[in-house]
Amino acid sequence: MTSYFIGIALLGVACGALTTVSGLGGGLLLVITLSALWGPFLALPTSALALLVGNFHRLALYRHHLRASVVRPLLLGLVPGSAIGAFLVAGMPALVLQMAMLSLVALALGRAVFGWSWKFPVAALIPAGGAVGVMAGAAGGAAVLTGPLVMASGVSGDEYLATMSMTSVAMHASRIAGYGAGGLLGPLILGWAGFLAVTLIIGNLAGRGLRRRIGPRLQAGLEYGALLAAAGLALAGIG
Repeated sequence: MTSYFIGIALLGVACGALTTVSGLGGGLLLVITLSALWGPFLALPTSALALLVGNFHRLALYRHHLRASVVRPLLLGLVPGSAIGAFLVAGMPALVLQMAMLSLVALALGRAVFGWSWKFPVAALIPAGGAVGVMAGAAGGAAVLTGPLVMASGVSGDEYLATMSMTSVAMHASRIAGYGAGGLLGPLILGWAGFLAVTLIIGNLAGRGLRRRIGPRLQAGLEYGALLAAAGLALAGIG
């Protein structure tokens, strides 16, 4: 039993560190692993509560790097979309998600590799954020769309990490409201979520120390690498 708790703790630390270093991926890893261990009805609300705390802590660490011009329209779509998706446990057709993800990943990579100056229109972030929110609330791992959407808006480095943390806080808070309305929260979920939240905070601090050491170029490489990996998993139907 002790080894089981240690394993869950190490998972939380690893997920917190991964997201702090690369901008995303830790939440997806946590949802995938917990879903395999516990099933989605326990894993989704537990991970949402824990990730809310973990992302809020990361946001506090990087709050001075927030890009308000991107965050505001994203939140206008993400918040109601996440609540709707969590409450209804529904989503859009898989083909729509895949095409949207491929387009946003291609645009984000094009900006980094070829120096494209075109950005995802700010006005379009509201409906795009709403669509991402619905998918995230219903399936958890669909939040990987947020990464390429933010990158395609011209955000990178610590601004990218801060923006992703802010949108994640809003999305998880909305999901929790939906799960609560659907009667999915209980003492067992709250207990595990609290335990995982502590481990995520430890992982955030470890990741911040590592991020400071690796330099901007490697940071960017890890951010795009995590983006591609998360997108690949989602396109393969994992998470």
